[in-house]
Amino acid sequence: MKTSIQSLFALAFAFVTLNSFAAPRPAEDPKETARTSYTMNVFKGQQGKVNFMLEKVAGKKLTVSLRNAKGDVLFSENISKNATGYARRFDMNELADGQYHIEVTDGETTLKKDISINTDKPTRMVFVN
Repeated sequence: MKTSIQSLFALAFAFVTLNSFAAPRPAEDPKETARTSYTMNVFKGQQGKVNFMLEKVAGKKLTVSLRNAKGDVLFSENISKNATGYARRFDMNELADGQYHIEVTDGETTLKKDISINTDKPTRMVFVN
C-alpha cells in the first residue's frame, strides 16, 4: 500500500511538472519582435560590386531597396514572409560617384546601410559604411 501511494505521488508530480513545461507562452509584443526579426550585412565585393546578405525570421514580409542620395529607388525587391534568408550582389560600376544606401523595411522598422562611390583616376573605389 505504501508503494502504491508513493507511485501515485510520483505520477502526480511528473504530470504537474510536464504540464508546466507545456504551458503556452504569452504572445510577444509585435513591436519588440519587429526590432529583432531581421539582420543585414553589406560588404564590398570585387570589381565594383557590393554584396548584401539578409537573415530574417519567417512570418514577416520585407522590402529591400537601393536608393541614391535624393531617395530615388534604383532597385527594389520584396522578400516573401516564408523566406529565412536572402542574398544579392549589386553591380555599382554603372552608377555615378556619390552616396547611396541599401534599405530594408518591414513596414514598421527600417535599417539602412550607406555606400559611397568615389572614382580616383585610374581606379574606382566603393566604400561601405
